[in-house]
Amino acid sequence: MIPLTLSSPSLNRLVFFTSRYSRSPFLRNFNSLPLIHRKLPHNNHLLGVRCEASSSSSSSGSSSSSFTAKPSKEIRKAARVEVAVDEKLSALRRRFSNPGVGIDAYIIPSQDAHQSEFIAECYARRAFISGFTGSAGTAVVTKDKAALWTDGRYFLQAEKQLNSNWTLMRAGNPGVPTASEWVADVLASGGRVGIDPFLFSADAAEELKEAIAKKNHELVYLYNVNLVDEIWKYSRPKPPSKQIRVHDLKYAGVDVASKLSSLRNAIMDAGASAIVISMLDEIAWVLNLRGSDVPHSPVMYSYLIVEVDQAQLFVDDSKVNEEVKDHLKNAGIELRPYDSILQEIDSLASRGAQLLMDPSTLNVAIVSTYKSACEKYSRKPESKENSKTKSTDGSSGYP
Repeated sequence: MIPLTLSSPSLNRLVFFTSRYSRSPFLRNFNSLPLIHRKLPHNNHLLGVRCEASSSSSSSGSSSSSFTAKPSKEIRKAARVEVAVDEKLSALRRRFSNPGVGIDAYIIPSQDAHQSEFIAECYARRAFISGFTGSAGTAVVTKDKAALWTDGRYFLQAEKQLNSNWTLMRAGNPGVPTASEWVADVLASGGRVGIDPFLFSADAAEELKEAIAKKNHELVYLYNVNLVDEIWKYSRPKPPSKQIRVHDLKYAGVDVASKLSSLRNAIMDAGASAIVISMLDEIAWVLNLRGSDVPHSPVMYSYLIVEVDQAQLFVDDSKVNEEVKDHLKNAGIELRPYDSILQEIDSLASRGAQLLMDPSTLNVAIVSTYKSACEKYSRKPESKENSKTKSTDGSSGYP
């Protein structure tokens, strides 16, 4: 595939996907961070010794001091700490057996649906379920265990914020498993590991799937429900709603029409029909728009599909004012609801579209939807042909 010549730094990581989908593995080269397992002690109490000074009058009139130590039985009793029930973990585990779920473990990453490191407060699911608020980390919850992986920047913070129900997994210390290795080991053979497919890149999901398959486990995509959101409910912060704004041309340097033209040339050179973009900074750059959805980042939650002859921006239209609408209309860009992205991917597959997508950043919900739709629509002509053949053979055309 010919790489894009645009100056956007991350639009060159593209993989060509075709509706003539190959059954051979296509998601590779994902390097897992070696994350380390270390159980925290339940209690760090020092061995307590009580010192009592008592005065007594001896025959000589001198004073003496006596020291009494607690019996070891009492010390062990004091050191014992009851593990408090974590209501969030209990509620999460109860949902493992819900209809349509049926899992043995659930993985909660830090990212949002766009693989952002820094995210809106309403998407901080890992922080909510674990209590750990660092920007990087992955939580894994089984029916009887809970573990959190993070890197060396956050070891001290995680020690303070995780309660006794959680085991801290320290990245950077040698000789311990990654999250995928750990969950594969702790589950009985034939376990089902659930994820929200919107929160994992296609590469990451494929890597996880391959790792747990070695121990005969299955990766389950829960498209219709995020189990943490079900617990969070009414206390969950509302999605960001600040208005999107136009980034003036004098600051942007290149207008939207020129960027789209260069992008379309690259699409055609690659023999593709369209490109799907989910990285928020890339969308903001291509469209000369800015937002306030993520703290300290001028981006807005959205997806962008650019075809050879049209383009669609998937965004919450309540954040789009008249100026932005005119700006997009002049560039030939249609507005679509943010949560209708999968329907459009399915529609593209039904039309035989060949897509450019980056599996290292695009969530597996989109990639998997496209793959399944391609297989579904590619079987239809074959089914009709088989039906005709059976009819000419004198059969009814039904199995």
